[in-house]
Amino acid sequence: MTSKWVKSESVVTDDTTVTPKPGGPLRPRLEAVQKRMENQVARLDSLQAALKEKDDETFRKLMAAIKESNAQYSTVLSAELARARQVSRTVSVSKVALEKITTKLASASDFGDLVIVLAPAMALVKNVRSSLTPFVPEMEEELGIVSELLSGILVDAGQVGGYTINFETANEEAVRLIEESSGAVEHKMREELPGIPDLPVIPKVA
Repeated sequence: MTSKWVKSESVVTDDTTVTPKPGGPLRPRLEAVQKRMENQVARLDSLQAALKEKDDETFRKLMAAIKESNAQYSTVLSAELARARQVSRTVSVSKVALEKITTKLASASDFGDLVIVLAPAMALVKNVRSSLTPFVPEMEEELGIVSELLSGILVDAGQVGGYTINFETANEEAVRLIEESSGAVEHKMREELPGIPDLPVIPKVA
């Protein structure tokens, strides 16, 4: 049992295009998938920064349009800002959720811990993938690979350790982590982003 968990230096690599094969030692496979997850968190972090910059720019344009009483342009910019913030929220929640589960995976010290963390991790990554794909389609493939790798490690860890996997409990834990992440993100967005102002009523032409 121990031999499947110990680190094998010959298998571990920083190259995320090379993945330890199924059935090999669990620790290097886990480290490889953690590296992939960390890379996705970094991509989301960069995207989040770009979206914040775009938000600031659109908000400035909106305020200028309102000041100039340009009702039509104000309406367009207000709708654009609302859509952009929906994307920002999804990206931010995904990033926080992946960070949480990556930290939990890193803290797993034995088969029992690993199975308990891996099952909700797999459910969480699938949820993040489906939420992100409409907005960030380029991440769909990589998150699919991460999900498959987690699934393979989970099955092997469960078999080697003799543990039964409770998927219902795992799904509940994944939902809890996402809701927790969502609450934190919404609070942060309320603090950091100015509210979208109410637009002046456009007078009806008689």
